[in-house]
Amino acid sequence: MDDHRPEFQRDPVYASWWRFNKREAKTGRAKAESEVIEIAVPPIIETAVFDKAQASLKARDPRVLPPRVVTGPILLTGLAVCATCGGAMTLRTGTSKSGKVHRYYSCSTAARVGKTGCKGRSIPMDRLDGLVTTHLADRLFGPNRLAGTLTSLVQKRAAVDDEVRNRWTPSNQKSLGPRTS
Repeated sequence: MDDHRPEFQRDPVYASWWRFNKREAKTGRAKAESEVIEIAVPPIIETAVFDKAQASLKARDPRVLPPRVVTGPILLTGLAVCATCGGAMTLRTGTSKSGKVHRYYSCSTAARVGKTGCKGRSIPMDRLDGLVTTHLADRLFGPNRLAGTLTSLVQKRAAVDDEVRNRWTPSNQKSLGPRTS
């Protein structure tokens, strides 16, 4: 598979090591890890930079996590699952006679396989999104949690203010004498 990345982003030989004897010459079959030989080579790219690039590429790999899951407009994409079968809940839309578009989270198993795979739960998107955001807001911004967060913030700001005040007191400044122009 050609993933259209420059060779130096894929091949560890640029980061100081080369793996020799990975495949059988005639069949192309991968050899056991114990038969692979690692050889040190002069690095072109620092190992830390290469490792960071590999981690970034792996995190954005569309074979692992589709881009639409990360950038899509749906709040619960990749998070909502069907209570019956555990399949993903996906967007389904419908249009009423008046032309209004209704959006639902629907079981993807029921959409793909039919009623034999799952009975097919659906819930209006705005209702589920509202329930989830309200619950999170209540948990995150509850009176006890909010009071603790604000108290911590006030204490940190007071400490910074004291530090600044102590830095600029007249006893800490050198007398420059009267100004003359």
